[in-house]
Parts: sequence; structure tokens; C-alpha cells
Amino acid sequence: MGEILGKSDKSEWRSRMTAVRDSLTPADRENRSARLCRLVENEVLSFIRGRLDRSLNLCAYAPFRSEASPLSLMEGCWNKGDQVYAPRIIPGEEGMELRKVEDMSNWIPGKWGVPEPDPSRTVLMDGSLALDVVLVPGIAYNIEGVRLGYGGGYYDRLYADRKPASTTSGTLWIGFAFSDQVVTEPLPLEPHDLRLNGMATEERIIWFNEGEA
Repeated sequence: MGEILGKSDKSEWRSRMTAVRDSLTPADRENRSARLCRLVENEVLSFIRGRLDRSLNLCAYAPFRSEASPLSLMEGCWNKGDQVYAPRIIPGEEGMELRKVEDMSNWIPGKWGVPEPDPSRTVLMDGSLALDVVLVPGIAYNIEGVRLGYGGGYYDRLYADRKPASTTSGTLWIGFAFSDQVVTEPLPLEPHDLRLNGMATEERIIWFNEGEA
């Protein structure tokens, strides 16, 4: 796995990989996002629905800036009867809460302008409810399952908070990004960092740690 490196290394990687993602044109990002959503539906979600013989509990996000967009995937999930949840940063705290989103109008700008569920129009997720799949945004990923996030540690803490439930319920934590964001080099890694079960790009699904559905 990637060796543990310092904060300066993370900063350098973030600058480098943000530039890579930002270099994609809006049309290219839209086309790649559509392919990515179709791939995740066809090769991951539909398989899990069939295996479990029920609708799914999915955690997703609304894209910010040049991120890959899972919005069309979410719309498809709503049409199939799945329950979709999204993270919201808790004001004054370092953690996130999950809220049920049922429509595109449920999003509002949150901290730093990042889209998040409107607390006046969404309900908190029942803490006892298990998630089947969590789509995890980020800046960079590598082929060993290491993710480089934005530096706030929010998804790392969400993972830590839900790890006992994830272990017993079989939750899959899947990176969701463009193929350009996946590198072969080691990425900076700290003991508390989220470890992915899989990585989804518009080109393929990569599984780690026997995380395959």
C-alpha cells in the first residue's frame, strides 16, 4: 500500500490533481459522468439489487466545481425505488450527518459552497439503517485503494463513525471519479484515512480488499 507521507506531499498532490480534473472541459465532464453513472448502475447497483432482492440505500453527493457528477445515477435510483442519502456538514462541528434526498430541489449551497441537503426539506437518516453503497468523491485515488480527499477529513470521520455498521452490513465504499484522477504512484496515506472497497471511473470498476459485490 502507499507509504505514509507528510502534509506537504498531500498539498502537492492536491494541486497537481485538481489541475488535472479542472483541465477537462464541461462537455467532457458531462459525457464522462454519464458513462460513469451507467457503469455503476449496470455493474454494481443492479447486481446488488438482484442479490438482495430489494431496493438499495445509497449515499451519494451533488458535484462541486469539476467533480464527477452522480446526479443522473441518483435519478435512476429514485425511479427504481432506492433510498438516496447525502452528507451535510454539521454547523460548528467536524462531522457530517446523512439526510434523505428525494428530489434535485433538495440541494442548497453549504460550507464553502459545496451542495448539501437542505435541512428544512430533508430528514435525518435513521442511525440504525445500514447503507449498501457509499459513493466517495475525492481529488485523487490510486490502484491500491488509497484516496486523497480535500483535507477536511469529513469522509474519513464518516467512515470511522459508520465502520462497525459497514462491517456487519457489507457496505461498499466506492470512489467515484474520472479515470484521469486514478494514478499508479503511491499516494500520501495516514492511519485514519478512509480505505475504499472499490473505485469507479467512466472506464472501469476496480475492486480492493475483496470488496467486490
